Parts: sequence; structure tokens; C-alpha cells
Amino acid sequence: MTQDNSSSSETIAPSTRKSRNLLLIALAIGGALGLFLGLSDGAGNDILFSNAPISQTVALISIAVWLIIVPAISWLWWKSVDEHEANAYREGAMISAHLYLFIVPAWWFAARAGWLQAQDPMIVFMIVCGVWILVWAYRKYA
Repeated sequence: MTQDNSSSSETIAPSTRKSRNLLLIALAIGGALGLFLGLSDGAGNDILFSNAPISQTVALISIAVWLIIVPAISWLWWKSVDEHEANAYREGAMISAHLYLFIVPAWWFAARAGWLQAQDPMIVFMIVCGVWILVWAYRKYA
């Protein structure tokens, strides 16, 4: 184990350092992808938070990052976490998956009844991801 350079005098396991670094890399890639999407339309259109068409090049780069780089980092992170973090992650996944199972049909029924607009898959995706992250963080740090 090595000494952490933070203000704490605790030692940090190499696997913990690796999982933390991979998480930081994932955040950096997410931020870079968001910045890329935000800057990729020179006309000033909001392509990051809309359903407007995007160029094939932007789509290809985004898909490649999302389907190749992100899963690779996710897999490396998963292999480096300890049992406590893995359990926190699993619980977040289970709760968010159940949330998805309840939100999607209920929203669909409400939209068909005229109470809500039709679903935007990215809004549901962001809700599910947000709950997953919140549960994981709570279980990991609480």
C-alpha cells in the first residue's frame, strides 16, 4: 500500500487508487464528450440538450466513445473495486433498474391519457443514472 497525498495519513490500497483514477478518467471523458457535443455545432444550436439532428461525424465519434471507450473503462473500474464498493454499485443498479421498470410504463400510461408529454428517452435515462449514482454514493460513503 502507498501513502495517499491528501491531508489524511491513511494508507490507500493500489486497487482503491486505481478505481478512483478510473472514475476520474470516466468523468473527464464524459466532460470532454459533453464539451465536444456542445461545441460541434458552429451555428449555435443546442445539440447537447435537444433532439435536433447532428452530423454523421459527431454521431460516429460519440457512438465510438460510448460503445468502446466507456465500456472498457467501466470494466476496468469494476475489476478494481473492493467488495464494499461493488455492493454499493450493485444496490444502485438494482434500485435504478426497478425505478426504470416503474417510471416507463407509468409515464407511458400518463402520456396516453394526455397528462404528460410523450417520453423523452434521455430524460428517463438521466433519472435512472442519477438515482444509480446517488444510491451508490450514499452506500459507499454513508
